[in-house]
Formats: sequence, C-alpha cells, structure tokens
Amino acid sequence: MINLSKDELNAMENYFNSKDANNEENQLNIIKKKELIELNNLGYCYQFGIGKKKDDKKAFEFYLKSAEGGNSSAKNNLGYCYKNGIGIIKDEKKAFDLYLKAANDGDLYAQYNLGDSYKNGIGINKDDKKAFEWFYKSAKNGYLCAQYRLGNYYQNGIGTSKDENKAFELYMMAAKGGIIDAEMILGNYYKNGTGTPKDENKSFDWYMKSAKKGNAKAQSNVGYCYQNGIGIEKNVEKSIYWYRKAEESECEIAQYYLGYCYKHGVGVKKNKVKAYEYFKKSVEKEYLDAQFELGYCYDKGFGIGVNKTKACELYKLAAERDHIVAQCNIGILCEHFNKELDQAIYWYSKAAENGDKIAQYNLGECYFFAKGVKKDETKAFNYYEKSANQGFLNAQVQLGYLYSNGQGTVKDLEKAVYWHRIAADNGDKMAQYNLAQCYLSAKGVEKDETKALEYYKKSANQNNLDAQIQLGYLYYSGHGTKKDLKEAVYWYHKAAENGDELAQYNIGECYELGNGVTKDEVKAFKYYKKSAENGYLDAKFLLGYCYVNGIGTEIDKESGLKLYDEASNKKNVNTQSISNDFLDKVNHWYHKAAENDDNKVALYELGELYSEEGIFQNETRAFVYYKKSADQGFIDAQYKLGYYYEHGIEVDIDKEKAYNLYKIAAGKGSIDAQRSLASLYELGEGTEKNIIKAIYWYKKAKKNGCLKAKKRLNILLKQQET
Repeated sequence: MINLSKDELNAMENYFNSKDANNEENQLNIIKKKELIELNNLGYCYQFGIGKKKDDKKAFEFYLKSAEGGNSSAKNNLGYCYKNGIGIIKDEKKAFDLYLKAANDGDLYAQYNLGDSYKNGIGINKDDKKAFEWFYKSAKNGYLCAQYRLGNYYQNGIGTSKDENKAFELYMMAAKGGIIDAEMILGNYYKNGTGTPKDENKSFDWYMKSAKKGNAKAQSNVGYCYQNGIGIEKNVEKSIYWYRKAEESECEIAQYYLGYCYKHGVGVKKNKVKAYEYFKKSVEKEYLDAQFELGYCYDKGFGIGVNKTKACELYKLAAERDHIVAQCNIGILCEHFNKELDQAIYWYSKAAENGDKIAQYNLGECYFFAKGVKKDETKAFNYYEKSANQGFLNAQVQLGYLYSNGQGTVKDLEKAVYWHRIAADNGDKMAQYNLAQCYLSAKGVEKDETKALEYYKKSANQNNLDAQIQLGYLYYSGHGTKKDLKEAVYWYHKAAENGDELAQYNIGECYELGNGVTKDEVKAFKYYKKSAENGYLDAKFLLGYCYVNGIGTEIDKESGLKLYDEASNKKNVNTQSISNDFLDKVNHWYHKAAENDDNKVALYELGELYSEEGIFQNETRAFVYYKKSADQGFIDAQYKLGYYYEHGIEVDIDKEKAYNLYKIAAGKGSIDAQRSLASLYELGEGTEKNIIKAIYWYKKAKKNGCLKAKKRLNILLKQQET
C-alpha cells in the first residue's frame, strides 16, 4: 500500500523528470534502492489512479525505469503490463521473461505469476510441473494466494502427487490469512473428512466465515447445512435465506437448490414454475445437477410443457458429464420416444456400469427381449441380479421368475422362492401372488396353505384379480383357513367389481344358492348377466337357465334357449330339443340312458348332474358315469375324467393319467382339456415341463373362447416379456 499525499507524489515526479533532463551523470544514482522503489510506486499510482490521474502509459514508463534499475517488484509489474497490454502493446513472451527475472530475484508475486503463466500456457508452453514448482516457491515465501493455489494442486494432483493432507494444511494457511475461497474449501474438507478428521461443526463455521465475506458458494453451502442439519440445527427458513443471498450473486449452486426447494416444498410452498425457472437459471451456468433437473422438467411437464426433445438434449448434456440418472433417463427416452435402440443400449450400459439399478434392469430387459441387442438370457439374468441386489423391485420379481423357469441360469425353485419373498415383502403384488402359489403347490418351499393364504391376501389387497379370486376360493373351500363363505363372498365381490368374469360368475352362484349371503335371485341374475356379457361360457348357460325358469327375472324362454345354444355348443352338447319341461324330462332321460350304457352323451350329462352342487351331488357316481362315457370316446367326459385324476376326486391323484386324458380330449377340440393340458405343460406335472407347448395349448383354448386360458396366457406371456 502506498501512503503519500498528492503534493509528495508531484514532488517525486518533478524530481525524477529534472534528473532525466539536466543531469545525465545522476542517472546512475537512480539505481539506488530507495529511488527504484519510489519509481515503482509512482507507476503503481498512475496505473490505478491513486493521487494522480490514471495514465497507463506513464505507469508503464515508471515501471520500466524501475525495472531497468533492477527492482524486482517493478519487473513483476512490468510483466503484468505486457501480459495485459497496459500502456504498451500486449506481449505475453516479454511478460513471461520479466516474471522469470523477478522470480529469480526472489519476488514472491512474480513467482506466483510465473506459476500462473506455466499453468495457463501464457508466453510459454503449458507445464503443470513447473507451475507447481513456482507456486511452491511463492507459497514458501508466504504469499497467501500461492498457498491457496498450491493447495489446489495437491488436492487434484496437478504437477505433483495428490496429497489431501498437504492440501488441507495449505488451505488452512490461506484461510487464516483471510483468503475467502480457502475458507470455503476448508468447510468442504471438514464436511467430508478429507485430509483431516470429519467435523461438521468446523465445516459449518468455515462456511459461515466465508459466507459473511460474500463468497456465494459458501453462502450456498451454509444454506445446505441449514437445510440438512449439518453442523448446525436444521432450519429450512435460514436455509432459504442463505440460498437467496447466494442467488443474488447469481450462484448456480444456490439457483439449483432453490429450484430443488420449490420442487419439493422445502422451506417454501411447492411451486413447479419457480422450480423450473431456478433450474433454468442454473443451467445457463452449466451446473450439472440442474441440467438433469431441467431435463426432468421437460420430460415430465414439470412447471413447463412436455418437450421430450429438449429433455433429451439436457439429459444428454448431463449424461456426457457422467450424471448417472441422466444416463439412464436418456436411455429411456431413446428407447421409448426416439426409438433409437442402439443409443438406448449405449446409455443404459453407461449408467449400468456406473451402478444405476434402473438402468441395470432396463438393460436386462433389452437382453431378455432382444431389444437393440441379440437375445441373451444369461446377460439379462446378470443385469437383473445386479439391479435386484440393489433393491430394485421389478428386478427382484423378474429374478424370481427366471429362477423358477431356469432362464439365463440353472433352475432353482428355492432361489425363486427367495426372490419372490423379497419382492413380496417389498410390496409387489405379483410377487406376493407367485409366493402364495409356491406355498400352495409346495414349489421350492414346504407346502403351507396358511402362508399361501397370507400372501394371497396381501396381493388381493392390492387389487390383484387372480389373488382375489384365489382367496375367495380358499375361503370357500376351507384350504389354509377355516371355511368362511362370507369371506369368500367378500373376495369374489371385490374381484367381480374389478371386472373379473369368473368372480362375477362365482358371486352370482353364491347369491343363487345362498352361500355366504342371503339368497337373492335378482342379484344372482345380475352377476350372471355381467359374467356372460364378459364372455364367460358357464355364466351364459346359467343365465339361460335363469331366463327359462324366471330366476331373478321374468321368464323369457327364447333368450334362455339362445344362451343355451351359445354355451352348450361350445361344450359339444346338443340342446336344440329343449322343451318347456326341460329340467324334469332331461333329468329322467339322462338317468334312463345312463343306466343302459347306450348313450355316451347321456352318460356324460349324468356325470355332470351328479358332480354339480345341489341335492343330486354325488362325486362317486359322477366318476363312474364320466369313465363310462370317456371309454366310449366322448370328449368332454375324457376331460372330466382327467380332471378327477389330476385332483384326486374319488380316486388317487394320478397326474400322468390326467395328462393322457387331457391330451386325447384336447386333440379333439375340448377347450377345457386344452387349457388343462397347457397348465400341466406349464407346471411340468404328469409330463416334462414345456413352456412352448403350454403357450400353444393356451392359445388353442383362447381361440376357442376360453377366458380362463386367456387370463393364464396373458400372465404367462407377461412373465415371458419381463
């Protein structure tokens, strides 16, 4: 600092001018140290307009005189003039040479400037190692800025080996000397425990010191500390105050966090538009996280209209800077919006390598379904496994499926159960249903109908229709729980209201027979009608029965016979001769025909009569008549006999016999046999497991109008896809 009055400066200038003009011999005396310092000071005054009118040319001239006399500070100042074109034509090479001379004279400022020249390649080739050496000399001589810069070099391993401990020491020196940026960085070091033990209280203190002196990044960090309770009691109001303080200096970090606060309602009322605006401001300064968030805004229409193109652009900017979630999200847009599968694979791979669980799952999907890559179930399994191990629910569900089917890995039902359970306990309704199925059928785990009931209930409570129907059945039949017709009705009703045709049929039957509810034929008719309209064949038959007999509706025999035709034709039963006294006559006729063993259709229908709920139910007699009819080659009887063998109804379970009977009947066009045969192939019961054949027979049955097959086929195909 120069502390001279204006008169003293004028006298000094006149003194030097008079010596130049009148006494050449006295020029040698200028070299005297005091005079050289004064010349340098005079140049400084002209450069910055201190006590004199600002005059860069005169500043240069006085620096030159002092430098020619050997003053190292003047050499440094003269170098600065050449570097920046102050009072002279810009010449970075001359600037470097002057810095070098002054630095070799021991001038700490010149040493710093020389380091900066090597750092940025000004007047000399860029050389980080030499830059480090000169910063080191300047720092050793006590220059605070050099200490700060040297700390940065040690921190990042520039021109020397990385050494966070030395970096911390140098930042501490600079911070104690009042370097504001060093104070802020010390806050980072204490916050992260870098180069020193972690100490959040000290971290906050250093941030606050720097923030109070106007460092915008430190102000933003103080806001972050208040927001998250780091080193100070959490206070979101103060957090917003400091973010706004930093934003006044257009700090991009603060702008990002203000956007975050408005997005999530932290310390302020949620405001999508303001969140978008702050993210946009931050992006103008290329702040990484803001690029991602602004991309998200355009992607989802958050505070701005949906614009997938802009979302892609912003995600890409962030992704190219290794923002992991942005890499995943641009992959999703490339797959589903741009339809650029090669780019989707590229970005999924990047994000997956960086550990993003969603990208790992998506990449697994690509390999499993051959989207943009050659199908590779092993790679798919590996990516699903990585994602599942990080807790991604969809991957856990898929991993259970792969283990259960031996796709991409060795079949392992116990591991399948393991992943079904993890996903189920994490709340996935399909996994809960699958786990219940495992407990019910003893696949990979001991049979436990109670646990099956527990997981069916969890899945059903999440509106899984299959689970609701199954739960209704368990309560209706008393499997895994005490038989409870009211509970059965409750779950059938839930599924029915959700549009399931089988549940509508079941609840209609409950109302018709008074099982679990007060008998109500009007409601029975209502639900049979809903089920029939949704295509359920059995409901069509019973709806016809209601019309013929006036159950829950007025008698309308024409409509009833039409429905019989629709339903019975599908079951290979000829009902064209139905008359007004149909029920009595057909019952008598079936009995007579069955007793004489001369009519396979009648034998079958008699078996049907005895197998149905009601006063005629007798499973033993039903089995006898089904077998006689099947032995005569009647298709539906062959199916029913297979069903009895499969489920052990009045006979020991024999899945192989069931399989053989289903196969015969299915080949002749029995829809139910086709569905049941598909099920055996799917489960590998009575024959080797064969998913391809299972799908084939489900498709056959579906084509012929079987809605149960359609439902199961959809589930199986969905499992294949996922």
